[in-house]
Amino acid sequence: MKLKFTRKTWYFLLLASAAASMLNGFAVLSGTSFSLIEQIAFAAAGIAALFLAAEKGSASWEKRNFTGVFVLLMVSYMVNGWAGYLCSALAWPLLLSTEYKRGMAVQRQLQLVGAAEALHLFFLLIAKYGGMAALGFWTNLLWVLLACARGWAALSLYKMQEDA
Repeated sequence: MKLKFTRKTWYFLLLASAAASMLNGFAVLSGTSFSLIEQIAFAAAGIAALFLAAEKGSASWEKRNFTGVFVLLMVSYMVNGWAGYLCSALAWPLLLSTEYKRGMAVQRQLQLVGAAEALHLFFLLIAKYGGMAALGFWTNLLWVLLACARGWAALSLYKMQEDA
């Protein structure tokens, strides 16, 4: 039996990544943390981006952008502090903008994820470095909403591939 991995497979992996991120977000809101699940979510998104970059027949700019998504995700784990948070916030918008440039109808999803990433990053930086630790709950709530936006985007990509 030969396994066939298609673009739809990698979109499903992105969807699973967003779902794992949501699960961790809900856990954080309830007072616990499943940081291993969040690491798995980042790794799944990175693997999906790497395999999207390796797809045969895709343009060089697509390969470069998807590789950039992978690098951003991995750097976000290696670099502590605001630079890591910034790299993490740029990864999904770059992924979605690449898909949008490919002709996928994800403009609304790209706008929502971009806005959610920016808002979450702002709250995170203010709560962590701005001395406003009281915003921690709202930052965590925004993380769950961001994961929902990512999930919607990944589900849209998956469904578009299913229809094709």
